[in-house]
Amino acid sequence: MKIIIGILIGLLLVSSCTNSNEKSKSSQMSTSKIVFTDSLGNKISKEELAKSTGSFNYAVLGIGSISKSAKLLHNTARQHGQNGEYEKAITTLKLARKEAPDWAYSVYDLAYTYLLKDDFEKALTYYRLTDSLAPEGFYTSKVALHTLEKEKKGDFKQGLYKMYMSLEWITDPKEKLQMTELLVSNFPTFAPGWKDYSSLLEGEKRKKAIEKGLSLNPDVETKGILLINKALTIANEENKEQAIKILTNLIFDSTTTLGNRELAKFALNTISKE
Repeated sequence: MKIIIGILIGLLLVSSCTNSNEKSKSSQMSTSKIVFTDSLGNKISKEELAKSTGSFNYAVLGIGSISKSAKLLHNTARQHGQNGEYEKAITTLKLARKEAPDWAYSVYDLAYTYLLKDDFEKALTYYRLTDSLAPEGFYTSKVALHTLEKEKKGDFKQGLYKMYMSLEWITDPKEKLQMTELLVSNFPTFAPGWKDYSSLLEGEKRKKAIEKGLSLNPDVETKGILLINKALTIANEENKEQAIKILTNLIFDSTTTLGNRELAKFALNTISKE
């Protein structure tokens, strides 16, 4: 995600340099009249896009109706998890779930804790529950559910998702590139791997990696990120019309996650600057 925002920031800098202070008051006023339309006729205005921050805070999803005791239990459980005390974390998360049965966060963290314990069956159970509580996505729940279900069917090696998640903690760029290359080499049909790999590449290599990921029937979260990166890449090549079409369709796609919808809005607002 940081890489995507970096691309957006780069585009913002290009836009600000090319436009500088040449915009007149009349052109500034006209931006509120600009409207983007998808293939089904859904419309979103430039004015609406300008309100997007490019991210969605899943941590606050439904938080207003959650009791203080549930929040406290959840925070305590997360501390146990950070200390490697997984059994204590699971026990406390289940207490938080009893306090707030419709809150996705405690369920999501239960799934992840079971994943860390290599209990893939229970991890899958709780990721499924997370998806039912937050059908528009909750952090990486869509990726987890899609991958673990394929692991259960035998389409992917068991433990692939856990291994994939471990790449997140690699901070050295060279090591990250090497490990991601190894991932796509060993698991060439794993779309999230190509998504991450594409973000570490440039030019034609990036485009090919994006298209490879899109060709593998990815989960909706991975597909959304790949499409956003594709749009940003072709917008940089002066193909803004196609990029705008991709982003507009993604915004109005009913399967798009909350996080990807906000990111697509931010990207569309950025590349459409005059």
